[in-house]
Parts: sequence; C-alpha cells; structure tokens
Amino acid sequence: MKNKSILILGARAPMTLVLARSFKKHGIRVILADSLVLPIGRWTNAIAKYKRLPSARFNTQAYIDAIARLISEHNITDLIPCCEEAFYIAKYKHKLACKVWTDDIQSLNLLHNKETFTEAFKDLLSVPKTISADKFKDWDDSNHYVFKQKYSRFAGNIFNGVLITKDRLTDPKKWIAQKKIHGKEVCVYSIWDKGQIRGIVCYEPIYRAGKGAGIFFKCIENKTVEAQVQKLGEHLNYTGQLSFDVIIDKVGAWFIECNPRGISGAHLLDNQLAACFLENGLQPRLDKRNHMLLTLMLLGHPFKLLKKEVRQAKDAVFRFYDPLPAMLQWLSLIEIAYIKLSKGVSWLQATTYDIEWNGDES
Repeated sequence: MKNKSILILGARAPMTLVLARSFKKHGIRVILADSLVLPIGRWTNAIAKYKRLPSARFNTQAYIDAIARLISEHNITDLIPCCEEAFYIAKYKHKLACKVWTDDIQSLNLLHNKETFTEAFKDLLSVPKTISADKFKDWDDSNHYVFKQKYSRFAGNIFNGVLITKDRLTDPKKWIAQKKIHGKEVCVYSIWDKGQIRGIVCYEPIYRAGKGAGIFFKCIENKTVEAQVQKLGEHLNYTGQLSFDVIIDKVGAWFIECNPRGISGAHLLDNQLAACFLENGLQPRLDKRNHMLLTLMLLGHPFKLLKKEVRQAKDAVFRFYDPLPAMLQWLSLIEIAYIKLSKGVSWLQATTYDIEWNGDES
C-alpha cells in the first residue's frame, strides 16, 4: 500500500481534509488539487503537494490535460474526485492512466438528474411521485409539491410547499415537481468498488448553511435505508462515492435525490475513511460523535453553540497536529466571497461555480 500515490480532487471541500489525513496515517503520499487559489485543503500538512487546476466547467480540456500530467509526473495510482468535478472526470476517465474512483458518465448523469433518478430506480428505491414540471397539471395543489431544477445542489432555487404558477419557473422543462414528504431528513454517504460496498454511513444534518449543505452532523443507524442503497449500488456495479438525501416518515424511507460524489458523511468515517478505498471486505467503525463545521456554525447559528450537544461536538476541520486549515480557512471564505460578488451568484452557488455539472457541459 505504501507504494500508492493518491490524487484527491476538490480541495475546497472539508471532507478532503479527513480523506488526506486518513491516507497519511496509512503512510500513503497524497497530492491535492482544485481550481481555487485558496481552498481549505491547501493548508493541510497531510499532503505532499497542492496543485491549482484550470476550471473543470469552463476550461474542461485544459483541466483534463492538467490532471493527466499530474498522474504521469507523480506516478499516481488512484484518483478520487470529491465534488462535482467527478462528472468531468467520469466523462474523460479513459484518458487517465490510473484507478479512477468514479463511475461512467452515463450512470452519474442518470443519478444526478432528479427526474431520471426517480424514474430509472423506482423499482429499487422508494421514491416520491416526481414529474417534469412542463408536464405537471395540478397547479391548484402545487403547495403539496416541491419544485426544483433537475440539475441543482444544496437545495438551491426551490419552491417548497408554496402555491405557484407555471410562469414562476424560468424553463419548466428544466424543473421537476416532486410530491412533498413530511418527515425527518437523513443523508447517506457510501463508497463502492465494482459493485462492492466499502463503507456506508447515515446521518442527520441537524443544522444547515441556509437551506443548503449540512454543517452539523448526527450519526444514526437505519438498516432499511442502508439495504436499499446496497441494492442500488450492486445493481449498478458502482464505483466511487454515492450519496443520497432521504426523508423518513411514518410510511418509511423516501429517496428524494442522489449525489454521485462525496458529502459530509465522510467525516463520520474519520480515520477509517482511507481504508474504505484501500481494503475490500472492511467493516469500518463509525465515529458516532456529533460533528460540525465550527466556523460555519459560528457564522450561521452562533447561539446554537449555547446548547450542550453543540459545544460537545467535534469540529470536522481543526486538529492539533494539523492546525493550519482551521486557522486559514478565512482566506478560503474570502475567495468564495470574491466569486460571489464578481459573478453575481449566491454564497452556495459561489462554492461550486467553476465545477458544476448541469447536464449539457462539453
């Protein structure tokens, strides 16, 4: 294993910190890359090198060429994309001379598109009634539905349980209407290699950044949800990271959408995370403590820190043996703020502006 060299993409995501740190504890060399100048992962002492890349979304060919050079120059054995750059990697994985931890682009696109996901896998998963908004007729009861774009992330730009008319949607063909489910929100993170599950964790995103990504994570167990995820991963013979948003109500578990990439559940695997990519048949031990992104909690929910369970939660970023990511993450926020202001997008849109995959990229 020590002859391995790992290239991790998506250094902007805090989960890449736990991934890089976990590989380092296995004695494995890690290169970290992203198209941002000051991502949070740049500062970790768990990596041998940080490399800035062109934009996957706006300069795709240069992006792929840069990764191919990194693989050659550093004798990379495994490439792990963690954010939406995974779609670009999947599309061009035949050009990359190493083990690529993502599935083919057809599978990823099928999973990422909220309409095709529910239609293609309704016999394997419990999914709510979902229809393309241009075919939706029941506008008088639109408050019983959630309207969101077929390609979207972080619960951005949605109409949730409100009465709307068709003309509120910029292009109804790009939206879905999904029956609103009332219940407890749960997220699932899993790792796969050729249809073999390597690790899985369920958690509740107790607090979020606005309406979007979770920033406080409570580990839970739900064997019913895990069994459905396992059935789907085996059916697809899936390779890579596979994540889901689920709502639990009195009837059961409803799979709302799929994210075929990494999410914050990786923090709950902690030091076991690298082993999920290295060992088959492993049953990783979960870190069942509550985890949080402390800086984002301070910015978004400062008074929640008065609660005992929040004060006792483990910060997903800070480690005494690797303090710089926590100390310098403000620089990362400044770069995201610059993108927000210069591109005229929201905070959450700014975090993925240059790597988004919306189904029609070249």
